[in-house]
Amino acid sequence: MIKYYNLGANKRLNEIVMAGSHDAGITGGDKNVQTQDLDIAGQATAGVRVFDLRVAVAAKSTQPGAAKEAELKSFHADGKLMKNETKSRFVPEVNRVETVTRTKLRGGTFGLGLAGMLQQAKAFVENNDTEFLILKFDKCTNWELIAEVCVSELAGTLYKDAGNLNSKRLKDLKGHVIVLFTQGGLTAIPQQYKGAGGILGIKNLSAGGAYDDQYEGMQYFGKGGTSVVKAYGKIGQNEKKQSKLMSRGATGDPDVMGMMYWTSTGVNESIRKRNDKMWNAKNTNSFRRMWESGLAESIESRVASSVDPTNYASASILKAFMPNIVMIDFADDNKCSEIYDLNAVAGVEITFAAQQLDLEMKKAQDQYAELVRKKRI
Repeated sequence: MIKYYNLGANKRLNEIVMAGSHDAGITGGDKNVQTQDLDIAGQATAGVRVFDLRVAVAAKSTQPGAAKEAELKSFHADGKLMKNETKSRFVPEVNRVETVTRTKLRGGTFGLGLAGMLQQAKAFVENNDTEFLILKFDKCTNWELIAEVCVSELAGTLYKDAGNLNSKRLKDLKGHVIVLFTQGGLTAIPQQYKGAGGILGIKNLSAGGAYDDQYEGMQYFGKGGTSVVKAYGKIGQNEKKQSKLMSRGATGDPDVMGMMYWTSTGVNESIRKRNDKMWNAKNTNSFRRMWESGLAESIESRVASSVDPTNYASASILKAFMPNIVMIDFADDNKCSEIYDLNAVAGVEITFAAQQLDLEMKKAQDQYAELVRKKRI
């Protein structure tokens, strides 16, 4: 099994490359909806460390005459195909009647239940106490209920160390499940759940905004998805979009975490068939080239901007923006191993770049010293 802790206990989160699971809870449904085969435990064992989760309240089957119930479940659907209604329902996850936003889907599907996914995440880090898991909640409804269930189900393993997640070291994260809400989710929950309460934020800087080293949670740069109106050629569309995003990210703050999507979901075609094609030998090489290009552009930019002949002390420090998280469909051992192996590529490239930077800065320092000497003469 992949152990990210083997990369080094003092490695910062934004210095490693890890697999992420796109629509992690959707293990069934039609061919244009299903995105995963393995449940949360299976994905984590394969090597996934970041899970993309969308959760809503769905009706739950009950015996005739029994009180109506609803449960928190993952879903995959376009927002236009969701019908939301306010209902009073018994929610088993919190063992009480609640006023909830109940969702009906006119397309797409519901997937794994929230409580079960959390229980599997907790069991994984308990059984693999050097590892961590990150649950990224987005496009959800009933945020306060989700927060309550996360805090309750993950008790003992829930990460509660507030602060900037990007710069946390693996030794700080081991044995924990980290829960991240988008800004809409944070706004919707009481203060008691935030920060040290166990719910941190996640912010995407690809739409704008500056990196904040005081932000409580994760800040990343990246975006998935392709044009709905362009139904075919999804692999090429995705590669073009991701290459552009990584190029933009390479010029930004090196502490931001890059999130690259190697996915190709669409409206009509089979996600599995496209995904299998994305991971054939030819396209896997394209994936590696695209990832390496994002890192290389960042290193080149960093070297050029770091050569300061008056400050040679900074020569040995090189922090590059990196595509840290690769989001994938149908996660398995082989795909996760391919992604994990990029850590070796990153280490070699950054070490070489640091050596080159040392040489360039030493050369610049010598030239500067010579100019000073001639001026004195």
